[in-house]
Amino acid sequence: MKKQFVSIIIPTYNSEKYLSRCLQSIREQNYPKSSYEILVIDGGSNDKTIAIAEKYKAKVLNNPYRNAESGKAIGINKARGEIIALIDSDNELVQRNWLSQMVKPLLENKDIFGVESRWLVNKKDPLLNQYFTLLQIADPLARRFHPKMEIIDKGDYLIYKAKIRQTPVVGANGFLYRKKLISVIGFKDKFEEVNFVSKLIRGGFATYAKPKNVGIYHYYSLSIIDYVKKRIKIGRKFLQRKKTKQDTWVDETRPIDFIKAVLYNISIIFPLIEAIKEYRRSKNKAWFWHPFFSFLTIIIYCYTTLELFLNKFFNKK
Repeated sequence: MKKQFVSIIIPTYNSEKYLSRCLQSIREQNYPKSSYEILVIDGGSNDKTIAIAEKYKAKVLNNPYRNAESGKAIGINKARGEIIALIDSDNELVQRNWLSQMVKPLLENKDIFGVESRWLVNKKDPLLNQYFTLLQIADPLARRFHPKMEIIDKGDYLIYKAKIRQTPVVGANGFLYRKKLISVIGFKDKFEEVNFVSKLIRGGFATYAKPKNVGIYHYYSLSIIDYVKKRIKIGRKFLQRKKTKQDTWVDETRPIDFIKAVLYNISIIFPLIEAIKEYRRSKNKAWFWHPFFSFLTIIIYCYTTLELFLNKFFNKK
């Protein structure tokens, strides 16, 4: 089977903690080294990030804006590949054939816009990070917005088909895109994954694939404080987009569904029932973090909303 050239894009900023593991797992892939490039787009790290990237022969690009979305945009614009692989520095490719299996659906199905990687539970991880892996998504609120889709079994992988005005919460952490579709849909100075997926679906590109037998470890949050900081950052970015009247993927959600999702998460009881059901299925105790983080996530987003309101109020005075 023909090997398409893949551009692996990794935005970084002081990422020495996980970057070696990430790059080592890429270099151990059985995909021909002549058929991929690694672009590390760095936002001015002052730790060992650059040295680690150079050790693994990655091409380092400068990101003067220091945020991951701008870094991804810079990487995509410089990429030589027919396929764009967005991999975060806290991702580790678990199997040596990960890249081959991820590329396969793009070669076999011309209708799909991309390929999503599974998040695999690393039993060595603290239960906290195992919980986020089990969610398979950024946070419990986003989980409530992820739509039910038509699923087609293709043997080694599944194909997911979304309806218009549905936005699956996918696009990062080991996600592969066709570069030509990125060019067709377009983006400005930042590449924001889920917002871009929403634009793809509105443009008529509504299917993506997910291999069954490969995945990544995602070292997302190893402490509650780390999670809070990350969600505050995301909440501020979202509200800034709304403030400047930019489209967001949440715009596809009906107000009543948004309210239901918020009430569900803050209720504690419904997430607890969900956690018990998921524990019975998976036998993983990490699910019992679910009620706590469902509640905490709503509190965090309420805080960022109040923060914006207060800033607006006091700036008017």
